[in-house]
Amino acid sequence: MAGLFARPQGEEQRSRQSSATQTLFLQLKAICVPLLEVTKGPTVASTLQQATQLLVQLQAKLEQAKADDFSAALANYAFFPLAALLRPPLDGRTRGDAVLEATMNALAALVVKWRAVGMDARVRQELWIMTTLTLGGPLDPNKPVDTKGKGKAVEMTDEARLAMVRVLVALLRPFGDKVANDADDDDPLGERLDWSKVDANDPSTFSNGVPQADADPLPPTPILFHTLTTLLGLAAEPTSLLPLQLSSLEALRILISQYLAQPVDAAGAGAGATVGPSPLLATALPGTASTLSRIATSRPKKALYDQSATPDRPQASKVVASALETLSLVIVETVGDAATGPLRSMRDGRLDGSVAVVASLEEFVLDSKHGDPAPDEHEASEEPVPPVAEPTPTAQGPTVPTADWLRYTVSSLELLFVSLSPVAAHESPLVRAALVDLLDSVLRQCRATLAGTSEQLVEALLVLSADEWTDLVALPARAALGRALDGARDTTEGRTEATEAREMVLRIVRRRFAALPGSLRRRDEVGAQRCAKVVRVAFELLVDSSAEIRTSFGGIFKDFDKSSWSLLSAIELERVSTGGPRGSGGMALAWITGSGVNDGTPEDSAYPPVRLRRVTEEATVASLQALWQALGHAAAVTESLEAVVQHLLGFPLGPRRADGIAVSALSALDDVMTGARMASSTKSGRKTARTVVKTVIALLDELRSRDEPGGEPAETGDAQVALSSGEEQPIEHRIGVLDIPSLEAYAPVATRQTRDEDRASHDLSLVSWSLRLLATCAVTLGSAFQRHLMEALYHVLEHSSPTSHPFVAAHARQALNLISAATAYASPQNLVLANVDYVVNSVSQRLSVSHLDPQAPLVLVEMIRLVGSPIVPMVQDLVDDVFEALDDYHGYDEITVGLWAVLDALLKVMEEDLPSGDQQTGKLTLAPESAQESWSSLEAWLADRTVTGPEDAPDAALDPDDTNPQRPFAEADQRDMAEEPAEQPTDQVTPPSRTQVVTAQILSKALYFLSHESAFLRARVLSLIASAVPLLTRPSLDAADPTANRASDLMPVIHRAWPYVLNRLSDSEPYVIVEAAGLVESLSRHVGEYMSRRIVDDVWPRFKELLDRMAADSQTTAISSGDPHSTAHRIQKSVLRTLQQSSARVPIKEEMLWDVAMTTRHFLGCSAHPDLQQLAAQLFRNLRRLNDDIIWLILAGSAAADKSLPRFLRMDALVGSSVVDGLLAE
Repeated sequence: MAGLFARPQGEEQRSRQSSATQTLFLQLKAICVPLLEVTKGPTVASTLQQATQLLVQLQAKLEQAKADDFSAALANYAFFPLAALLRPPLDGRTRGDAVLEATMNALAALVVKWRAVGMDARVRQELWIMTTLTLGGPLDPNKPVDTKGKGKAVEMTDEARLAMVRVLVALLRPFGDKVANDADDDDPLGERLDWSKVDANDPSTFSNGVPQADADPLPPTPILFHTLTTLLGLAAEPTSLLPLQLSSLEALRILISQYLAQPVDAAGAGAGATVGPSPLLATALPGTASTLSRIATSRPKKALYDQSATPDRPQASKVVASALETLSLVIVETVGDAATGPLRSMRDGRLDGSVAVVASLEEFVLDSKHGDPAPDEHEASEEPVPPVAEPTPTAQGPTVPTADWLRYTVSSLELLFVSLSPVAAHESPLVRAALVDLLDSVLRQCRATLAGTSEQLVEALLVLSADEWTDLVALPARAALGRALDGARDTTEGRTEATEAREMVLRIVRRRFAALPGSLRRRDEVGAQRCAKVVRVAFELLVDSSAEIRTSFGGIFKDFDKSSWSLLSAIELERVSTGGPRGSGGMALAWITGSGVNDGTPEDSAYPPVRLRRVTEEATVASLQALWQALGHAAAVTESLEAVVQHLLGFPLGPRRADGIAVSALSALDDVMTGARMASSTKSGRKTARTVVKTVIALLDELRSRDEPGGEPAETGDAQVALSSGEEQPIEHRIGVLDIPSLEAYAPVATRQTRDEDRASHDLSLVSWSLRLLATCAVTLGSAFQRHLMEALYHVLEHSSPTSHPFVAAHARQALNLISAATAYASPQNLVLANVDYVVNSVSQRLSVSHLDPQAPLVLVEMIRLVGSPIVPMVQDLVDDVFEALDDYHGYDEITVGLWAVLDALLKVMEEDLPSGDQQTGKLTLAPESAQESWSSLEAWLADRTVTGPEDAPDAALDPDDTNPQRPFAEADQRDMAEEPAEQPTDQVTPPSRTQVVTAQILSKALYFLSHESAFLRARVLSLIASAVPLLTRPSLDAADPTANRASDLMPVIHRAWPYVLNRLSDSEPYVIVEAAGLVESLSRHVGEYMSRRIVDDVWPRFKELLDRMAADSQTTAISSGDPHSTAHRIQKSVLRTLQQSSARVPIKEEMLWDVAMTTRHFLGCSAHPDLQQLAAQLFRNLRRLNDDIIWLILAGSAAADKSLPRFLRMDALVGSSVVDGLLAE
């Protein structure tokens, strides 16, 4: 217990403290004495440098000193040289900013220790005044009003300013009752007790007599406000020295909470003179709040309407966060519920000037239709409205808070919160988190004061609740919203604050939903994102709230049909480019090659990105999608999903299908169903999803039927006149007054081409979003989607074809992937494989006389291409149906080509089961012997022809004179032949496989179409026959007899088709020639032992003519075979391969061999493609086996290897060719 009965300190403890104090004194003396001497010396560089070093040592010693070792006497001793440095030098010269900075740093360290041991109030006040006037300039009442009566401040560095601000922080920061407690410890005999407050019989009253430390008196009011404006100026000025602004804001918070917020009597007024917040704080609020808001928004100091105002550089994130913290403090201290209680009781009813309550949502819809912006759309702009300035305090003193003052201040704060709206989109999450803290603090501690005018705060919290930084920003914002919506105090009207808050959120949602279309039309993407975030978070809060709140929010869906029309009209999707490949039916699909078969994995792992007109940022599109998803989730929770879905389906199904709003409605409906899937599965939700599936399938059928021949709606009325391009103008002769055409005559009229492109793009978008919606509903229904799978799968496969537009095909492939996963299939291939019969049935229904769809065969092609070889056993029986359809619809080119595409895809898939070329074990015809081998054989025969072998010895049993035998020659060997066993017949034929039977049927049906009038169809049939050749000449991998083949079935067909094939080599279409050359190449590779002689005799003259014509064209035109995908390159490649195969199997006459070598030698040149060089080199190797002399002569003469050779053989392109040199060296 302190005072009279306190236990005296031990002598040892006092001695130890005295020793430590003495040691500290000696250390300070070693620094202060030289420092004091320096202050008396001249102001030169060496003296200033010595002073700076001593000041740094003094600062370090003061910071290291313990508080128990320090005393007031030591503080006075250390302050003496610092005071000398703060005075101007005797010679009138300045010591510089470096000495000033070091002096202030040492003074800040001294003030911290000094106040801990008891600093004289007068000294503290004088230091405060001195620091403020040095930092902010002297007060000059003669200055104009705009300078706030301040003189010009002394120019100094930012580091010196920071040191002075630290001195202010040390002077302003409170230290509690430590000084009083220390004084009690120094009064062991109780001599300083007030015995009038102590009862000697009651020891507990001795604490009442202990003297209390008096509170530090406030400096004059002008100094207080001078300190305030100085700190605000330092905090508002962006600088590279960030601690300067942060320290200024820290000092501001101490000044506001500890001095400006003092009670009324402490401010100089009589007790009970005013009620409410401190007059000093009420006076400081307008300027402080305005400056802090400019710091938060990085606005210039001058007014925004001033054209001379130049924007400052952006404030640092830490500075903005600290400014928001300071702003929260000043608002709560000024208009907090605890401070404004008496003033609120004097108000009549609610605050005036609050945001007007809208009677209905229709007002916003009508306003948005006429192009008028929503009343509060300036809130989302980047140029916020500055808050209304408070009237300048009168000369009588600070502003006295009254009920009128409170009403005016609340309305000004509302504008202040509007100006802070852009901070919610600040790039730093620290700033957004600080804004959440500000809004939360103001809503909790100023709830009653700001009642009815806090919509801006709640709306800002709604925006921040959608922040991407969940833990730092979004979750605290949602917690603050939850506290704002869960209030339970009763208001004067008998309703709870929670009810008012819910109604406020409902008004915000309606206002922002109505303002969203205008923001999109004005290309205000920041405003659009803000509106979308507000509505989305409000719907998410609705889902997470109680049943009572859901009921109150459920009314927003009742007038959804009126409010959504304007929004859907503003959300216009970007037009799909129709310049790429469009759906041209089987004509294009038939070009599918074997490389595209069995492509099991979809090419797209996601849908193509959504792009909107007048929208450039992906964040805006994502925010709109999130809005629709939140709306769908909320509608599913409130049992309003069916009404929303029916309304959105009305656009693509109604008379507005041809407008862009139909596509917008489908895209919105897809997001709505995605959001509804997040809710718990209910019977009504599944029913709605099934309704959407049926409607979308019907829509796809209608779109397909409209695209079919005869389904085009006729143009009638003015449309025909406006769109006619060849309209004839009447020729008339008029006299009199000339007619002046009205402005309507100059109205732009869309051409037919533009209209067709727009309509095609619109239809592509409708189909794409319909497929996407099917997949979304499939994911929602899961296994229940099986009942709609047959119809949906047909449409998805139809649009997955490579002939479809890439945009539609990407949607179809991703939709197929999602549907297979939703219906519990491992992959899309398994899905199609399990439903082959349903797909075939759907195709057959669309190939009937009553319903003939040219796209139906493409579904089969895509099905075969997607699954691959596993589907072959299931669709081989389909060949008969295809043949029947060919007989019925052979006059329709579109359907005929589509059906042949089915057979072509089937053959390419069956070809996968065949062994590769090097695994073929069939019998091949040996290549002809070379000339050297022939001479070697002849020499061996001549050497051995006179040698008689044992098998040539005469039969001794026969009589040489018996020239006329009396019995047949065979009769003598009857007994020997009878003893030998009879040999088994070896001509047993292996029965054909199902694949070979199907292939033979296809070939027999294909002969007729080789002379079809359609060049495209002729080319496809040639390609089909080329694919069928290996199927009949090579057995499959699982065949019982690996040497068995059905060449006997192929050769009669080729024999009948051979004249047509030769004619196709002279076809007028290049791609037909390519396919014909490919067929000849396939025959030479697989049945060369039968066809090589025909190729040499019949095909080579046409090949020669073809090569000569292409060589001549390459000299006169820009056509080149350098591109491996060009027609010329493909033809030349097929010709070289065919000649290579034929020359390896049959002998060639010398005249023809010379002709082949001379025609193809230019492919050995350096300018030829490497592939053609390799093929030509192998061809010459084969020809060299037939006649080495001729080939050497041609190669050597072409490359000018020997000057004795004829000059007409020389070819400049082959001179120096590495390929020719290699052939000659072999």
